[in-house]
Amino acid sequence: MTNDILKVENLKTWFAIRKGILRRTAGYVRAVDDVSFKIPAGSTFGLVGESGSGKTTTARTIAKLIPATSGEVVFEGKSILNLHQSKLRAIRKDIAYVFQDPYSSLNPRMTVGSILAEPLRVHKIAKGSELIDRIAGLLQKVGLSPSHINRYPHEFSGGQRQRIGIARALALEPKLVICDEPVSALDVSIQSQILNLLKDLQDQFNLTYLFIAHDLSVVEFISNTVAVMYLGKIVEIAPSAMLYEKPLHPYTKLLLSAIPRPIPERLKNTGQTAPTGKDNPHGCPFLGRCPVSDGFCCKQIPPLREVEPGHSVACFKV
Repeated sequence: MTNDILKVENLKTWFAIRKGILRRTAGYVRAVDDVSFKIPAGSTFGLVGESGSGKTTTARTIAKLIPATSGEVVFEGKSILNLHQSKLRAIRKDIAYVFQDPYSSLNPRMTVGSILAEPLRVHKIAKGSELIDRIAGLLQKVGLSPSHINRYPHEFSGGQRQRIGIARALALEPKLVICDEPVSALDVSIQSQILNLLKDLQDQFNLTYLFIAHDLSVVEFISNTVAVMYLGKIVEIAPSAMLYEKPLHPYTKLLLSAIPRPIPERLKNTGQTAPTGKDNPHGCPFLGRCPVSDGFCCKQIPPLREVEPGHSVACFKV
């Protein structure tokens, strides 16, 4: 039996569109629309898609940073979406978050020592000399010197600031770390260092990652399983190697064709077009860009179904 640390079932996060003087609801933005997946303990689950596909909203809903419209999030066997604040506080120690921008996510008025001490003080885990020792240990774990404890975020490079963000995420010894595009704001040479650091920390502390990115080459390197999102829905889920070797959904093929390749002759031409902007709530969300769609695709939303062991896709043409 698989030991799943996180299960997301039929998760929806809709935002109301309000118009007029009375601010009446004229419709909804379906940022996350009926998303389901599970993450085994100690593994890395990659969530990929274009900007606006709903990746970050999914992550922030799981972390209870924004409210869910409906659905269920089960963490270690406990449903957490409707937990009372007092019980949720204990869960928050086990779910950490690494943000995309390493500069804006750190308080510029606080020293590195104060930033790392804050979660330890809030949860009353350490104080005094023990607190200082734990902060020094966190800095060493992410490849920084304990002598940096009194410096401010602006005194560090982008890669170093992200290391501080990772150290803060590890402060409470979490079980699940949500990495929301943690390397997209960094230089390519620094990205590999941060990715290797995350893998080393996972091996050392048996961490589970929900890793969000729009760069499929990055996700391929770090993930065990990959889910592809488009307009709030998951359109394909498969083990990383299987997804990259045998993509089934037209959108996944489009994303893979956009990965830069060293040999120009190997560039793929899928013939797929840019989004049309048409809203078709009754049919496939990828209808306006799909090269293989037909009249049936505009009548129903394709369900996510398993077509082979471990490989699920939401497409009528597969």
